[in-house]
Amino acid sequence: MRVTPVGNISLNLSIFICMTALLCMIINANAASLFGDFSCKSWDSLEYQRKKEWANAFLAPLSLTYQGLKKTEADKYNDDANSYAPAIVSIDQFCRAYPDQSPADGAAAYLNTLMER
Repeated sequence: MRVTPVGNISLNLSIFICMTALLCMIINANAASLFGDFSCKSWDSLEYQRKKEWANAFLAPLSLTYQGLKKTEADKYNDDANSYAPAIVSIDQFCRAYPDQSPADGAAAYLNTLMER
């Protein structure tokens, strides 16, 4: 079977989504050692600067991976120096709606939405 360019993009997108889901599971399992041991319950009490650092540390590599898989010139997260601001708003909203989840889940949801725009 021959893979067409459209099929290849769909395959790469599927791989990215699977990698993101796997990364979220790994992050949740090892959050204390990788990004800080934050739950949505504790997210709200973090200072804004710490949220900014966490959002950039978590989202920047995922966005770069997505860009590489899609082979696009634009990196929707990393190309905007202020991209952390809407990400934090989105994670804040996610954590208020799902206090038993992780900020990593909210960040992954935000990134998926950003990439679909």
